[in-house]
Amino acid sequence: MPRGGCSRINIFVPLAHDRTLTIFERYHAEPGTPESWNALQGSIEFSDRIQQDDVEICQDIQANLRTGIHDRGRFSVTRENGVHHFQRLYTDYLAR
Repeated sequence: MPRGGCSRINIFVPLAHDRTLTIFERYHAEPGTPESWNALQGSIEFSDRIQQDDVEICQDIQANLRTGIHDRGRFSVTRENGVHHFQRLYTDYLAR
């Protein structure tokens, strides 16, 4: 990993049909300087805010699935088509 680099892994563990454990892991290279350490902390705080937003969205979708408002909840067609495309490419590659 390059100096100051970061890798993130989100692990989703289904616990039941309506419950999932999500584990967020981060792997950081040595931050080196106080400035890079502070930048790293800012990056972690920003990422945590985004992750919390995603958790709330997933909880709302799950509630809507239970009521029948939605019949699926994997991706937002209007906002996550790039993510969906990437995951399809990755899935197709692994299937070979």
